[in-house]
Amino acid sequence: MNNLKAVVIGAGWAGEGHTRALQSCGVNVVAICARKEEVVREVAQRLGIPEASVDWRQTLKSIKPDIVAIATPASLRQEVVEEATKLGCHILCDKPLAINEEEAKKLWELVQQEGVKHAYAATWRYDPSIMWFSELALSGSVGKIQEIDCSYRIFRGSNLRPWTWWNTLETGGGLLNNGLPHILGILASITGGVPLRVAGEARVLRDRAPVVLEDIHDFRRQKALTLEEAEKLEWRDCDADGAFTALLSFSSVSGAEIAVNILGNDGVGVSVHPPQITLYGDSGTLVLTGFYTNGYIVSKLCAGENEPKILPVPQRLLDEMPDSGNRAQNMWNALARDFVADIQGERHRPYLTFYDGYLYQSAIDAIRCGNGWRKLGDISSSLDCK
Repeated sequence: MNNLKAVVIGAGWAGEGHTRALQSCGVNVVAICARKEEVVREVAQRLGIPEASVDWRQTLKSIKPDIVAIATPASLRQEVVEEATKLGCHILCDKPLAINEEEAKKLWELVQQEGVKHAYAATWRYDPSIMWFSELALSGSVGKIQEIDCSYRIFRGSNLRPWTWWNTLETGGGLLNNGLPHILGILASITGGVPLRVAGEARVLRDRAPVVLEDIHDFRRQKALTLEEAEKLEWRDCDADGAFTALLSFSSVSGAEIAVNILGNDGVGVSVHPPQITLYGDSGTLVLTGFYTNGYIVSKLCAGENEPKILPVPQRLLDEMPDSGNRAQNMWNALARDFVADIQGERHRPYLTFYDGYLYQSAIDAIRCGNGWRKLGDISSSLDCK
């Protein structure tokens, strides 16, 4: 145990994940806050948190925690960051950082001005297979990186799944907000760089959805619907993207720019192949296949070979990964470990920050605009998307 105290704001899946991650590092999570009293009380009791609150402002003022973990929909985060930074709290925030680029930049500027530590929880990059893939890429095992292809198709079920915050942009929903930050975080590990420019387009796949509950934040609470059940319910309009294509230019440790192609889709057809990242080097190809819920496979194909060779993850990387019994939780735990170590002035691995969240939101906005190439991190060059 250490002497750090934390307050978690948001009692859905991410709120639970952040709580368990901080607890795994010895941080005392003294309160959790949410809008519905019955929900936050149940979560607090289940996770062993002393205080369940529906007034996050008062809770922050009375406790004055060292760390605030933000696991609300993106539309509710700016006020929390403003209040938390005034109190000097370090901040762990889930992705996306904000609902648009302009707001994301404000949050980045706030944490800079107050001099607090800030972590951005796009955590798939912590999977041991991805860390191994990144080591191979950066070590030159297939030569100089020439180009990277990424594709993932996540079939979430029929169009009868219930309406949630995911279905509207004003609450931070959509595949771009919730999938692309993970992919960009992985690409940052692979290249050792950051996204520089982007072009693309996004598509809305569901224009309406049945409303089961007014407020479903935790996806595990969704109820499967039949057509007969759905027809009796109110249906609400949806405007969040369910598919996108993007071209990016990434910086790299070598100084060269790397071309990246990304395709994402979460609603058309049933997936017949797992998500994949293919890295083309000038002397071979690396392939990462799989998904965070059940693991990845790393393989390599060199010039003159007919079949790719599977490259098992070294035991040292497996041993370094926290083991909670849940792959998604392990990655939250790994980020919390690095973040808490940094707060305590101890050695730690680099982690994503609000600056990365701001850059990634710049990319998301540019793709949604669909107005051609855009330099990232430069709001003055933003184009009118309307």
